[in-house]
Amino acid sequence: MTSYRDSHTGDKVGERYDAEHAVRLDALIWDAFVKPFVRHQIRQAAAAGATCYLDFACGTGRLLKVGHSVFQRSLGIDVSQDMLAVATQRVPDAALLRVDVTRDPPADIGPFDCVTMFRFVLNAESELRQQALSWVAAHMSEGGILIVNNHRNSASVSGLLSRMAVWQPTGARNVMSRRHMFKMLEDAGFAVVRCEGFRVLPSIWGRPVVGARLQLVGERLCRALGLSRFGSELVVVARRVRD
Repeated sequence: MTSYRDSHTGDKVGERYDAEHAVRLDALIWDAFVKPFVRHQIRQAAAAGATCYLDFACGTGRLLKVGHSVFQRSLGIDVSQDMLAVATQRVPDAALLRVDVTRDPPADIGPFDCVTMFRFVLNAESELRQQALSWVAAHMSEGGILIVNNHRNSASVSGLLSRMAVWQPTGARNVMSRRHMFKMLEDAGFAVVRCEGFRVLPSIWGRPVVGARLQLVGERLCRALGLSRFGSELVVVARRVRD
């Protein structure tokens, strides 16, 4: 089995990643819902005294840019040099480091008061995700805030369709439940503070079913009706607790 570590290696992978997601429903939901929510959580952490920020597996820097707009001390780490090259263009003032902390952890890093980790825990194999969460927990200050997502909630329509798509490779059918995610975080030393769901309505090949404008109207209606727990993307806010 190929490790998730190797999934974003290769020439121009960062540019292809950005281009692919720019036309997907993910980008629409990110701009309208997820980014404002995450920015609010990061600002709350900063208002409570957090000063040092890490974006784990920062990729092309989309989330790092949000955190860096709040924290002067911010760092993005990733194993892919090509993804970091794109992140350098997107967030030129942020510190970036190519490193695999589960294999060759640097000695002089952290502690961090606020950490984001997006599109990692679902994609990574079980052992890698446990190693990564353990490292993050060990390099966070007590009471620090972790903001992490699961982009294919098993209780969502998209999650159900993914499980039924037996013709797809195993990775494409990978889903995670809300309960599993909470347990995983608790085992790593975190207490879940809040969970919000986004992207309730399904998509066709990653694109809006009824067009961007109506899709956003439908998503807002679903949230107003209390259906966010069935969103395909769950964003969890957790606090680092004492071991």
